[in-house]
Amino acid sequence: MMISKFVLPLPAFLFISMMLIGIQSRAQSAVPEPNSQSDIVLITASDYAFDAPKEVASGWTTFEYKNEGNEPHFLFLTRMPEDVTFDEYAGDALVPFNAVWYALRDEGINTEEVYERLGAQMPDWFWTLEFTGGAGLISAGRTTDVTLNLEPGIYAMECYMKTEDGELHSMEGMLRELVVSDTPSEAAAPEADIAITLSNFEMAIDGNLSPGNHTVSVHVAENPEEGYGHNVHVARLTEDTDAQEVAEWMNWFDVNGLQNPSPVIFAGGMQLLPEGGTGYFSLDMEPGRYLFYSEYTGHLGVFQEVTVE
Repeated sequence: MMISKFVLPLPAFLFISMMLIGIQSRAQSAVPEPNSQSDIVLITASDYAFDAPKEVASGWTTFEYKNEGNEPHFLFLTRMPEDVTFDEYAGDALVPFNAVWYALRDEGINTEEVYERLGAQMPDWFWTLEFTGGAGLISAGRTTDVTLNLEPGIYAMECYMKTEDGELHSMEGMLRELVVSDTPSEAAAPEADIAITLSNFEMAIDGNLSPGNHTVSVHVAENPEEGYGHNVHVARLTEDTDAQEVAEWMNWFDVNGLQNPSPVIFAGGMQLLPEGGTGYFSLDMEPGRYLFYSEYTGHLGVFQEVTVE
């Protein structure tokens, strides 16, 4: 494995994690029967909906996340505070954020105005939401597994990518409720052969990044005081790909950031975890260049570009 660094500018998006917001504007897709194994949950993404069980067991749970759409998708899990319902999350937080997003996109308001509007309109409980991981970006036709240790509660599942027309996937239907029950799963954490440790401000990768299938652990040693922390998206680069341009495309706060079409193939990753948390994801690697990038803190140095021989 060869590792190299490139220099990134410092975009003004300490508030970028507010990208989570969107509102489901169409009915949820049909809910399939729960899986026979409580520790394996099949979630299928399409343009633009999730097919998934309504309820899953608590504890270690593996989500098999399959992208059957034509656009890149991911799975972001957010746990509600005990006194907040999913409908309140969708209505009281996501609706006003969507209005701010349109003001950013269509009216060209500046960053300071975005902060002011969000700070004034978001409910107090919004700042206590717990981000609990999920699948990083995967391109159309791909599947990835993520294993998470989930506490009982009410969760929101969403994808906040943007369509070619600049509409949020969550607005188009990729937002739904997931109940994590008090019944524990019988599963244990998988054994990883590659370990990623995220800290301020570094991404350390240990293990043999060779061609083939891998199980990758992601551990958040510390999260920054400002913003919401680190995640990992794995991009497959071609010989001619400019990693700098991919990093800039990952800035959701840019009007054109995270907008379809994507500049590269994405192979999965891990969404935001709380400080001290660990999650796992599967990764199928071929020889070539890869960018492991933290969407929220990559501009601060939390990334690695690697070459698989």
